[in-house]
Amino acid sequence: MRYYIRTHNLEKAIARYEHLVDALVDAEPAMTDVTLLMMEYIRRTFESQGRRGGGSWAQITDEWLTRKAEKGWDLRIGYARHTLVEAFTKMGAAHQILDIGPHEVSLESDLPYAATQQYHRPFIKFTKNDRVRMAEVVTKYLAEAWYMEPSP
Repeated sequence: MRYYIRTHNLEKAIARYEHLVDALVDAEPAMTDVTLLMMEYIRRTFESQGRRGGGSWAQITDEWLTRKAEKGWDLRIGYARHTLVEAFTKMGAAHQILDIGPHEVSLESDLPYAATQQYHRPFIKFTKNDRVRMAEVVTKYLAEAWYMEPSP
């Protein structure tokens, strides 16, 4: 007499794990989506003049406001010539240093006043909900890899 047990759908399970491992090793597509979300949240902070996520930015001086008006620049805080806001909200913008890797994103600018602006009027600030949403993007990416149908 022979008693025989065979695993059921083992090939499908192996394929799922292989897709998941590939996604874990290189999550750059998800990190690109996270970058776009980050830029959207930063854009909203600029548009709200710092109110997004609590508080407001300190007002600019009357002297700086007058100077901006005389030059025909945008009077909103942080906008002037739009260089700073674009560096942090538009992919491939001038003065942007963006590195999207398989497990991380680095977004910065070579503008000499970017760090000062961030210190005095933080424009990169993420709420708890923002962080949850960014984590959900990665979770969805991994779940899609898990449920990907095996190639014939």
